[in-house]
Amino acid sequence: MNIFLRISFFLFLSCFLQLSFAQSPGVVKGKVIDPNNRPIQGVKVSVNEEAPRFTTAADGLYEITLTPGRYLIKFTHPTHEPAQLDLTIVSDYIYNKPVKMLELTLEESLILEERKDPPQLQLFPIEAEEILKMPAFNRSVEAAVKFLPGVASNNEFSSQYQVRGGNFDENLVYVNGIEIYRPFLSRNGQQEGLGFSNPDMAQEIKFSTGGFAAQYGDKLSSVLDITYRTPEKFRGTVEAGFLTQSLHLEGTSASKKRPNQPGRFTYLLGARRFSTSYLLNSLETRGEYQPEFLDVQSMFTFTPKSASKETKYRLRGNDTTRTIYYPRDRVKLTGFLALTRNRYQFEPDGRETTFGTIQQAFRLRTGFEGRETSNYTTGLGALMLTHQPTTNLQFNYTFTAFRTDENELFDVEGGYLLGEVNTSFGSDEFNESEFDLGIGSEYRHARNYLRADVVSGQVNGYWFPGNTAKHKLLFGMKYQYQEIDDELKEYTVLDSAGYAVDPFGRFGLNEFIQGEATLVSRLYKVFLQHEFQMGRAAQLITGVRGVYYDLIDEVMISPRAQFVYDASKLEGGPDLRLRLATGIYFQPPFYREFRRLDGTLNLNIQPQQSIHYIAGLDYTFKAWGRPFTLISEAYYKDLSNLIPYEVQNVRLRYYPDRLATGYAYGIDARLSGQFIKGADSWISLGYLKTAEDIADDEQGEVPRPTDQRLTFAMYFQDELPSNPTFKVHMSYLFGSGFRHGPPTVFENRTFFDMPAYHRVDIGFSKLITFVPKSVNTGKRGIESIWATLEIFNLFQRENTVSYIWIKDLNNNRFAVPNRLSARLLNFRVVAKFR
Repeated sequence: MNIFLRISFFLFLSCFLQLSFAQSPGVVKGKVIDPNNRPIQGVKVSVNEEAPRFTTAADGLYEITLTPGRYLIKFTHPTHEPAQLDLTIVSDYIYNKPVKMLELTLEESLILEERKDPPQLQLFPIEAEEILKMPAFNRSVEAAVKFLPGVASNNEFSSQYQVRGGNFDENLVYVNGIEIYRPFLSRNGQQEGLGFSNPDMAQEIKFSTGGFAAQYGDKLSSVLDITYRTPEKFRGTVEAGFLTQSLHLEGTSASKKRPNQPGRFTYLLGARRFSTSYLLNSLETRGEYQPEFLDVQSMFTFTPKSASKETKYRLRGNDTTRTIYYPRDRVKLTGFLALTRNRYQFEPDGRETTFGTIQQAFRLRTGFEGRETSNYTTGLGALMLTHQPTTNLQFNYTFTAFRTDENELFDVEGGYLLGEVNTSFGSDEFNESEFDLGIGSEYRHARNYLRADVVSGQVNGYWFPGNTAKHKLLFGMKYQYQEIDDELKEYTVLDSAGYAVDPFGRFGLNEFIQGEATLVSRLYKVFLQHEFQMGRAAQLITGVRGVYYDLIDEVMISPRAQFVYDASKLEGGPDLRLRLATGIYFQPPFYREFRRLDGTLNLNIQPQQSIHYIAGLDYTFKAWGRPFTLISEAYYKDLSNLIPYEVQNVRLRYYPDRLATGYAYGIDARLSGQFIKGADSWISLGYLKTAEDIADDEQGEVPRPTDQRLTFAMYFQDELPSNPTFKVHMSYLFGSGFRHGPPTVFENRTFFDMPAYHRVDIGFSKLITFVPKSVNTGKRGIESIWATLEIFNLFQRENTVSYIWIKDLNNNRFAVPNRLSARLLNFRVVAKFR
């Protein structure tokens, strides 16, 4: 694979870039020292504002190889002033540059904030910078999550994912502690657009596939926890491409007393536009696609003047090193606003699909008339107040308002002809339809409207006696008001033999959905979480979460516990970490769970429940002189009060009159590191089995719709040894088939296996860096330009996302696959400036 990547990369350069890469690099090396000429350990060395390339060891030595050009090399350390070198590198020259870093004085010290996040179980870190590089339709956090172990997805158009046998509704997403909701009426990935989170604004991204602590909310499967950045200086990003255009700006007011430090007001802005017309034109269904997705987000912070200027000295853990510490400002006010508008309009014209096997193949030809329109408008606003009365106690108050207005309007009529294809290679009529098996028409009509409002207020607290204390407490309470108004009217007429029949052969509509309701509910939530440090290496996190849901008059109590043993904290111990977790997780029904397939409601249901049992082992080791990390977990989930459902593309349709118990078990592993020096890569592997037993059906255990046995994901980077600014990025996703069946036929909804999902995307990029003008003149300028040519679906794999079920003249049913995108080219340019 490595040889293939290198050959592809060199061919790309010779055909498209017409550039010479025979120049020899130069070398910059030296020692980082303090004012007393002592070496400094732990200094991070970065080039042109990129991620650090080097961290000094105890001897303080550093060495970086760079291609000819001009560079700004920065040296940073938490207890020393930053230093930098402005160099012009020439070929075959060694620059010996010792660097002296001054110690921070009290007047210039930055605040060293305490990390409040306990070592949660399997919180995989995702670097926002890597999302920029990954070849994907939309550059989103959700696209990167799909490459983590335990995560499955078979739809590149959708930002949704399944985790360890769960469905799309079972995943929690937070942005700065604010819970995010996905569209309620969307039925295919083409309608979704971008994922909510903007990676240009993200500072920290964490993801847990289960066993998460009590501080996180009430879902069965996973937590995606995203923290947006608090700006420290002016920065910006502009992206322009065939699919996505975006702009991001951030900055801060000036500090009068400390000009080199950020002021008390900061702003963070992001705007994105995503248009998939180019992609959708590669689908089998031809027509006029007019999709447009817009997203605008902003975050502002204001910190009033602190009432305390007392300087503190603290011990960091069990370390005897004294660290300069300033108490955080006692009050901080944050405002967050997000607006998303999705418009999807489609006028289908025709479709031709060939399916079956080499021995027996079929072809469906369809002509359409009509139009399909989907509109989703979402607004989210939040006001957050952080209050720290003492250095050991902090409160966070959050007030949130969310609204979504959604509608689906379509009238589409299609006439189809089903024929059998000649598969004899020697025949003059090879690949032609020989026999007509069925002829008919289908008419689909919908007028669906939904409005949902969610308003909440919460307070979270954090208390710790001191840095060396063994006990820490997190606690919180939340009130949430929900109101959903919807009006559904949808029907389908399928005429396959001159008259309309339903799935059971009865005369009438094939499907009819009608419902109108207003659901008003309130939830009251509390949690308490205790962290106990058991010696230097072990930590026990226990907690309990309580929820009362007035719509179903149900109280849910969720005890949870995590144990972490970190052998690396012992003197001479291996870099090994053991993790154990268990807990009870409830998921209160929100909207879809109440709806029957005919549009009526069943409010007499209980929250779904899952008990997690998880054991994990992390091991960091060195290979080829570079660190690698292996993360592995085995898990078992005991499921009860399950509401069965079927999946049609990304549309979940529940059967609230049914009840089931079930289970899910498996093992996940992820190996990450620099397989090629200077370029992070990883591979993930997962095995899963999940099944359920429907009460009183005498059918026994059946697979769940998300029973995907094997998943494999890989993200690989390579670069030219002589010029590392030329890179190649390849991503590969594989998942064995999900389960499916004919729609609205409950007994057979998971009877068949879908084909496996294979997808390879590859990107070739060039990084052009500039020394910012602000280094010498204080003026703003461009830092870097990242140009990427991407090839989506490199091997032209015809992946199937769902099926259309039609009948022939003998009333036999055929599953016609709905396939995803073909091979496509994309070009995008990302410029960073400050």
